[in-house]
Amino acid sequence: MRYRHGLAFAATLGIAVLLAACEDQMATPTPSATLSSGEQGQRLFAVKGCSGCHGVGAEGTDIAPGLPGHSAEQVLRQVRSPLGTMPAFGAERISDQELDLIAAYVESLEGSDSHTEPTLGDAVAIHHWMTLTALAGGRVDEAAHHVRHAIELIEDAGHRGRMEAALGSLNSGQLHDAEHEIEGMLAGVAEPDLSRGELHLQLALGAAQAGDGPEAGHHLEHFIAETGGTESEGASEALERIEAGEEEEARHAIVELIEAAEHQHHRHE
Repeated sequence: MRYRHGLAFAATLGIAVLLAACEDQMATPTPSATLSSGEQGQRLFAVKGCSGCHGVGAEGTDIAPGLPGHSAEQVLRQVRSPLGTMPAFGAERISDQELDLIAAYVESLEGSDSHTEPTLGDAVAIHHWMTLTALAGGRVDEAAHHVRHAIELIEDAGHRGRMEAALGSLNSGQLHDAEHEIEGMLAGVAEPDLSRGELHLQLALGAAQAGDGPEAGHHLEHFIAETGGTESEGASEALERIEAGEEEEARHAIVELIEAAEHQHHRHE
């Protein structure tokens, strides 16, 4: 099975044990409407099993980092289409309404400049990934924040120099240049043989799952530019689906592209 690092709350492999223990809780119905939205989100965070890995107050545990400082958009993308060892949670496990409440609750938690980090390698990949999601949402200051954290953690001088250059691009308003530089580095730190094209597919799926059609289309266009042949044709079809507003069909098409790319990797292993 291929291993991908994810957002700052991507759990380690031990999550599977806790998820099994929380199956009964996952079936708990949506909290009463008499509770405030914040109280509902907090309760759902507990009864849907999130607290089992991330702590009762989302402060983090030995197997999963703390969540304060994450946006609702980042939560939505990671839960529906995780880039890491955290499993995906579909609507049959957590409904869209419930996920919106959980995401809003996480976003309401007091942020911190001192993130709880998993391992060094995970943390570096996480900050790269979060830089890209921040840029996608137009949050340049947040993107620079994560780049600075990555620079503090990176040991390789060459990699650190590239991140410093990306930070310079962010500070000077050259956002497109910074985005491309960070995408290339993320492909290297998330998994040695993860291509830039495959990374764009993962980011396209995350955006599509979050309902961000333009961002999903942006990454599909990059994937098309990176590849050719049948892969490019499939991505063009997914892009057409997005442009036509056929969101579910577009998501299915992107998943098929990802599965095809993974199959190719297995053939060469």
